[in-house]
Amino acid sequence: MALIGIVLGVGLGSFASFDPGRGAARGLVANALRQTRNTAIERGAPARILIDHRRKAVRSEAFTVAGTWRFEDQSLAGARGVDGVADGFPGPFLSEDGYVGKALDLDLGPRGAKVQIDLSSDPIFNLAKGFRLSVMLRPVSFVNADVVDLGKVVKVKAQSDGSVTFELTTQREDGLGQPVKGETISLRSGGGVLEPGHWTGIELRYDGRRVVALADGVPVAEREETRPIWGLEGGLVLGGGRQRFPGRVDDVVLSVITVGDEVILPKSADFLATGPTEVRFDESGALDPVFHAGPVGIELIFDDGRTDLITVRALGTVDA
Repeated sequence: MALIGIVLGVGLGSFASFDPGRGAARGLVANALRQTRNTAIERGAPARILIDHRRKAVRSEAFTVAGTWRFEDQSLAGARGVDGVADGFPGPFLSEDGYVGKALDLDLGPRGAKVQIDLSSDPIFNLAKGFRLSVMLRPVSFVNADVVDLGKVVKVKAQSDGSVTFELTTQREDGLGQPVKGETISLRSGGGVLEPGHWTGIELRYDGRRVVALADGVPVAEREETRPIWGLEGGLVLGGGRQRFPGRVDDVVLSVITVGDEVILPKSADFLATGPTEVRFDESGALDPVFHAGPVGIELIFDDGRTDLITVRALGTVDA
């Protein structure tokens, strides 16, 4: 009957009521860990398992690509049907020599010319838990110019010395416990990160623990940050601003952290109260060495007093 219930889509909470016992409890947790690790490897991005001791539940969080824009034709088509609109260009705005194929060429428009992408049609564009924003840039020369504005919350700016600045608006609670706009933090790379005539991959990452700015995959600025990100107040804007960015933009990718299915332990099982509340995997599927000093043990306790130990090794493999 349990198998029939799964096939017909009975929820995990209902399945838990069958109380399948010790082996099933161990398998549910081990499988959740393995699936989360596999997700990290497949997507090349960190993922984690959250353990709720009070509710006897585990759930996964992982990065999911929410939008991509690669500028192969004037329609500015994006993934998920989220397309762009060019504004302020007197004529064509694409260059033939993009990073891959064609590219958006902001140098073909006057000051203020931009591409706007409305993100309001899909609730996936929620940065609160974490995000990754990457873009390929190829400047012709150096000026202080706005390049990317994501909902007036995340901004990427090129500077006249070849450095890049990043701005990120956080969220806080007011005196009544309601979320309100918080501090805007800023990071800046060293000079020469951008080079005229050269493509550079610029990325900003936030995972609920740190904000990291990268150039061609190498960290160039970072800081600790645990506050959630303020909600978007607009769409994605490329270009615009008081000073034109003299260069090309390509391969814009936005990923956000999404929540996976929740797994509930059988009635006869519980987590050890002093056990971990979180297991983090890095993009290779190994345990995040910044968060975990060594292997992680998750102990299950059963009504009859017996225990089971599930161990996550440094490389992310799960012993159960």
